[in-house]
Amino acid sequence: MTIIVVLAMVFTGVITWYQYQEQSKDYHIDRLERKEQQVLKSLENELIKTYFTLTPKNLGRIFNEPVYEISNIQDVDFSLYSLDGELIKSTLVDAPERLFRGLLARVMDNERFVVEEVNEGRSVMSSFFFLTDGEGDPVAIVNLPYFEENSFNEFELREFLTRLSLVYVLIFILALVLGYLVSIYISRPMNTVADRLANTAFGTNEKLNLRSQSTELDTLIMAYNNMVEALGESADKLAQSERELAWKEMAKQVAHEIKNPLTPMRLNVQQFERSFDLDDNERMVQLKEFTQGMLQQIDTLNTIASAFSDFAKMPEAKQVEVNAVEVVQWAVQLFTDERVSFVSEQPEMALKIDRNHLVQMVNNLIKNALEAVQGVQQAKVQVRVKFAPSQLLIEVEDNGKGMSDAVRKRMFEPHFTTKNSGMGLGLAVVKSLVEENGGRISCHSKESQGTRFTLTFNT
Repeated sequence: MTIIVVLAMVFTGVITWYQYQEQSKDYHIDRLERKEQQVLKSLENELIKTYFTLTPKNLGRIFNEPVYEISNIQDVDFSLYSLDGELIKSTLVDAPERLFRGLLARVMDNERFVVEEVNEGRSVMSSFFFLTDGEGDPVAIVNLPYFEENSFNEFELREFLTRLSLVYVLIFILALVLGYLVSIYISRPMNTVADRLANTAFGTNEKLNLRSQSTELDTLIMAYNNMVEALGESADKLAQSERELAWKEMAKQVAHEIKNPLTPMRLNVQQFERSFDLDDNERMVQLKEFTQGMLQQIDTLNTIASAFSDFAKMPEAKQVEVNAVEVVQWAVQLFTDERVSFVSEQPEMALKIDRNHLVQMVNNLIKNALEAVQGVQQAKVQVRVKFAPSQLLIEVEDNGKGMSDAVRKRMFEPHFTTKNSGMGLGLAVVKSLVEENGGRISCHSKESQGTRFTLTFNT
């Protein structure tokens, strides 16, 4: 809209200026023609009153005084030339004594000839026309110079353009305000749709209840609502499918883990049945060994059941403000291993988090790090607390065997492990705890060089 106003202002100004030029030109041409007629009429009147023969010499006598009278009356200067181009009489001081041959030829070929030129920045028109006798035969050439005076017209043009500019400035400001209000009115539902689209997540969206004056926007809102409905249905189907798949995987994992201790338990029972002799004096020793073996396997089964229970039912975070540096240091001190060290950039930092969750995160990462540095010379595990603008970072770094890209992509999957023992729940638990407390976890690892886990929390 503002561009249209600016273009209209420019076009109006150009057209106004052009129209002024045309009107000014027409005005001066008409005025010159009127002056010609007035001078010619006065000269012809003088010819009627004379008794001299109309020769160039006599014409000088005839118009010796009347030329000045006519000039004063008509308020113009002019010159009389013979048909040969010789000056007869002139009211101009600097009038040429003779017309140029080329100019004279042009004048003789036309009843009226006008020459336009610019003199000292002013436009000058010189009109040449014939003075005729009573029978219509030319007896002399009249040269009437006409100086265009446009100062008043130019002043009027400037005044008009100034007023026109003020009007367009007001229109421009009004267009800006109106355009701003209209854009807000139109863009408000658009911004709502854009925000909803930007925050669209799988299965957690609400439909838009908006009314607009635009058919296209109504179509967009309808399409968004249809998409939300389709996403909701897809999310329900996917969630159902994931739950079924998770239970199947969980069942297979639990069955596998339980079978591991059950097999030696069965073998121990069979072996004990074959070898147990009531008459043997050492039967109590055999019974004790059997009992200890069975209790160990039962403890293993209990540990497996507890681990799966903890992962399936993660306690809800109870966030309180704690000194994160102190809590992390305390968690590190639980490990008496000399390979584990702690470093912090400053002694304290307030963080709103579940204290027990933070301790568990650090403990699990340190345990993994200690397992990774087994067999490594000069092994070390370093826990660092760093600070960034509005963030607290906890790093657990080791110089162990590291991880391949394939392992790193799956390290947070439940039940995924590269060790002969364990259930692959440690990192999955850490990731769940970090996200439960509003943080994020990242990992940098290179084979044979080590691994660094980074926990990031907003302060």
